[in-house]
Amino acid sequence: MGRIARVDIDDGRYHVMNRGVNRQVVFFCDADRVEFGRLLGVIWERFEVRTLAYCLMDNHYHLVLHCPAGGLSDAMQLLGAVFTRHANDRIGRDGPLFRGRFHSIPVLSDVQLVASVRYVHRNALDLRGVADVSSYRWSSHRTYLGHRQVPPFLDSAQVLEVFGGTSLEFDQFVRDDLQGAPVLPASGALRPILAMAADHAFELDAPGPNVIRTLIILLLDIVCDRDRGRLERLLGFPNLEAQNRAQRRARQRRCDDPRLGSALGRALRLFGGHTVPDTV
Repeated sequence: MGRIARVDIDDGRYHVMNRGVNRQVVFFCDADRVEFGRLLGVIWERFEVRTLAYCLMDNHYHLVLHCPAGGLSDAMQLLGAVFTRHANDRIGRDGPLFRGRFHSIPVLSDVQLVASVRYVHRNALDLRGVADVSSYRWSSHRTYLGHRQVPPFLDSAQVLEVFGGTSLEFDQFVRDDLQGAPVLPASGALRPILAMAADHAFELDAPGPNVIRTLIILLLDIVCDRDRGRLERLLGFPNLEAQNRAQRRARQRRCDDPRLGSALGRALRLFGGHTVPDTV
């Protein structure tokens, strides 16, 4: 059975990610990252898909995109195909560069937007030798801070408006290690975020429903009371005894399989912390 086609909505915002086949390198040199940036300009000109944030790692990328006229799938297909062709031609290789379809998480609120941009910019901290998000050349964080000219395809205003239009509070928000209960996104974004986190931890293209359900159950231990009620309704336990049994099983699975803990930690980073501007 073929995969269900993605639904592109007008004025949608998305956190988008893809990685190399078998987690192999996709950006072989700085020229590849420059070419990727050029193509972000192409999808802006052709599809009006504006980049709100980006971070280009060695074997994957993260983007936050705004699609006023829809067209996410067409834009990403063009970006991936043209980038792969140019990279292959340059180094003399053949075959696919990316592992397949990109992940996309709908961004359904300003709270989720600033958490997504924070996560994308902080991705650079996973690289050896990068201790400061503002020192990494291949993310949009330096542009947000005014350290480089804003390219036509990048729109920082949507995020900076949440912080009163200034970059200082935004920079602090990205740098801070946020504490407290996570802020869960709207229900439509919860499963895609958990799927992206599980993909990183389990090296799966499409994590099965049992993995996602286990992660949701594990969230019950750490969310606030309001979000706990949301999750309980989503999980649909028939009674409290059944819920307690399920939580015990999920905790044991986490002990037995460290990948569940890794996926949960990455999901929490994707959710962001509870400290967000009062204006959100």
